Amino acid sequence: MYLQDCHAATLAAGLLLLALFYHLVLCPWFENAFSSLTKESHSTHRRRIAAVYTKSALSKSSQLAAVTKTILLDGLVPRIAKDALGSQPTELLELSYSMCIDLVNAYLFGQSTGSKFLTQGEDLKPFLEHYENRYCAESFWPQELPRLTRFLAKIGVRLLPERATASKEWMESWMMAMCKAADVAMHDASALENIADFPTVYASLKGATDQNFSGLDPYSKQCEIASELFDHMGLVLAYTLYYVSQKPAAQRRLRKEIATVAPEMHYSSSSASFDAQGQHLPPAATLDELPYLSAIICESLRMRPNSTPLPRITPANTSVKLAGIEGIPPGVRVNAFQWFVHRDPQKWNRVDEWIPERWLDDDGRLLKGSGESQLWGFCSGPRMCAGSNLSQYLMRYILVLIFSNFAAQPVRPETFGRHPPGSLEDTLWVQLRRL
Repeated sequence: MYLQDCHAATLAAGLLLLALFYHLVLCPWFENAFSSLTKESHSTHRRRIAAVYTKSALSKSSQLAAVTKTILLDGLVPRIAKDALGSQPTELLELSYSMCIDLVNAYLFGQSTGSKFLTQGEDLKPFLEHYENRYCAESFWPQELPRLTRFLAKIGVRLLPERATASKEWMESWMMAMCKAADVAMHDASALENIADFPTVYASLKGATDQNFSGLDPYSKQCEIASELFDHMGLVLAYTLYYVSQKPAAQRRLRKEIATVAPEMHYSSSSASFDAQGQHLPPAATLDELPYLSAIICESLRMRPNSTPLPRITPANTSVKLAGIEGIPPGVRVNAFQWFVHRDPQKWNRVDEWIPERWLDDDGRLLKGSGESQLWGFCSGPRMCAGSNLSQYLMRYILVLIFSNFAAQPVRPETFGRHPPGSLEDTLWVQLRRL
């Protein structure tokens, strides 16, 4: 269903159950905030993680600040500075996936426990291949016809290819290993030499899980936690960097705005080596106040939604009205498509163009009402993405750091748009130049 009125549809969605195929997630036999079907179950699961994802908690977290500084200054800057110094192009999708997975996992599990794709050059390809295989085309069968799929499996007919099962098991093992290591770090916190190594989100979720699910055995509790913590970003960031790279005027305007930030994030270095000791990042709240930076993020989320269609099942005992359509029967699946919501020509001018200025008034201030009433990048209401604040926190630091120190220009334009965005074949190439 094409939802013409995003806000009305979002309010109505609060009355709906999630579609059953949201269970096709990590450790699918355990519910999490994403896959829980009832309002009560969702509230229980969301409360376990909500406290560590609020904007206030993120801005005050010394662990997250330490993680962000170390990974960006010790990992990101040397990597892209090496490309720039050698006049080598940089592929943004691989860079963004590596960076975001490391950053998010470091906040979840502690830096020493989390992944090391960016900081230590771990091979990203296996992760991406297994991640992709979990959502293969044959997932249609367990998604749409789960009973038939289970019945056929009992008589030896498997509709899912072996690669999908193998990849699901690989991803689960990968997550469980980090959970186990984080558990050790949490119980031996006094021995940690670096605050960045403390598993902030894991520790909070572990305490809530022990309290709310006291009857579960230790392994089941860890599966509950692993299922809840499987979450990554990267696609929107890569395209944001590419959009800004296409617009020299946008880079100049952004650079002028971030020059007002203290301490500055321009680091003098004429080589690919970089010493992060003694360097400091500006407070997160300072970056929140930059209107053009906010406009860039809003426009990129509009152009490149970070989610698949968002299905809901109408209540079993009543019909509902959605987007002006009355009498939708009970038990019907409806979808809200962020792509269509954000590219409705009745709401947006020049819908297919990246224009961050559309979010600003004539005085350059962020327009009022530029939140969920227009932008639906993270959804809204009780099912709003719990990680939205963390995503924007990290995006702001990354954008400010890169464009404070580098100018960017797209290269290999023939590769842009050749493959589905975010697919294994998709690439975004830019040439970076040190400022």
